[in-house]
Amino acid sequence: AQFNNDSNLNLIASPFIGLARSLITEYERNRLKLIDLQTSLKNNNNQSIFIHTLVEYMINSRYSTDTCEVVLRLNDTNQNQVQHLTWHYEMLLKSADDEQEQSKFEQISIIPKRDADEKPFRICVPQSRFLSELTWFEEDREKELLPGMVEVRVHCVGINFHDVLKARGLNPYTRTFAQSDENQPKLDRDAEPGANSNGTYHSHIMINSQPVIRIPSDVPPTDEQLCGLPCPILTVIYSLKYRVHLQAGQTVLIHAVTGAAGQWCIQYCQYIGARVIGTAGTEEKRCFLRERYSIEHAFNSRDASFVNNIRQILPQGVDVIVNSLSGNLLKESVKLLSYHGHFVEWGKQDVFDKTQLSMFDFRSDCSFHVIDLVLILEKHPDICNPILQEIVDFTYSRQIKSNRTHRCV
Repeated sequence: AQFNNDSNLNLIASPFIGLARSLITEYERNRLKLIDLQTSLKNNNNQSIFIHTLVEYMINSRYSTDTCEVVLRLNDTNQNQVQHLTWHYEMLLKSADDEQEQSKFEQISIIPKRDADEKPFRICVPQSRFLSELTWFEEDREKELLPGMVEVRVHCVGINFHDVLKARGLNPYTRTFAQSDENQPKLDRDAEPGANSNGTYHSHIMINSQPVIRIPSDVPPTDEQLCGLPCPILTVIYSLKYRVHLQAGQTVLIHAVTGAAGQWCIQYCQYIGARVIGTAGTEEKRCFLRERYSIEHAFNSRDASFVNNIRQILPQGVDVIVNSLSGNLLKESVKLLSYHGHFVEWGKQDVFDKTQLSMFDFRSDCSFHVIDLVLILEKHPDICNPILQEIVDFTYSRQIKSNRTHRCV
């Protein structure tokens, strides 16, 4: 948008400004800004000053909620200065009830370990979407259990990266513009952390007793270690056992392998008797793979150099690829599949970006598996129990060990 020479009203830019203001109101949690730029810059010096001011403003106002619109233009008297003309576009006023509710939350001070046996509570995501401002607040507790239900006192909860995205307002599921909440698809309303796991960010939860697995009191891992097991190991076992039917002697390429799911994937492959090749983003992580898991071949995951490296040691390709890379690195990885190879996609970016792949790369009877644990548990909840029992058996028999980070010297 740009001011007219003789008027502060620009009819050409007005529809755009109106649209921007509607978006600011509709998507308040995304903290959108409307920046009106003066484009008639006379020399390169003015351009550099203007660009510097624009970048500085964008950085400084990134998380501010009070100023939604700003005009940046050169000072009429001093062309070496950029003038800020700001005005506030007021959002819809909150009701008095909302203000009272917010005031009530601010007065609550809950310490989970201290208060869990005294009063029920759950986590609250602030409007700012800052993780540092996550708070606990009290909630009503169900007094009666329905048949087949059990109440669980929550001690520890594993944090999934999907929960972080939801808390920050970056959930990849799109929201239909100007559509009310009741008309939104179920997944689009999934904005609270833990919503995919029966609301586990509570002090107490009531769940169906069927998927509950009892953990022996003398099982080696601690509560903190156990709470981080289900999501990554469910993903690993479902992918390798139930989808690709991994066999001893097969070769598995695991990308970005030093994460939680990647390390469990290594251990499961080694338990089965499969050969593991891994990629990681730094030499420190690759050193960790060699020392911790005796991975002979660990390559760089940040460029396509791993393709030639793997072809040199395995000219026929690999049997299984467990992928979390995106873009061109995903496409190059597909080319490494051997005859009857399986490509297991754990990433979400290319799925939601509708990335296209060449069918030619799957000509040797290859298969592509997109793994979505949320949908698996929703559509096939019966598969959860046997896998969870396997997890308990693995940990109890010490056939798998707790993940950890390692710093090479």
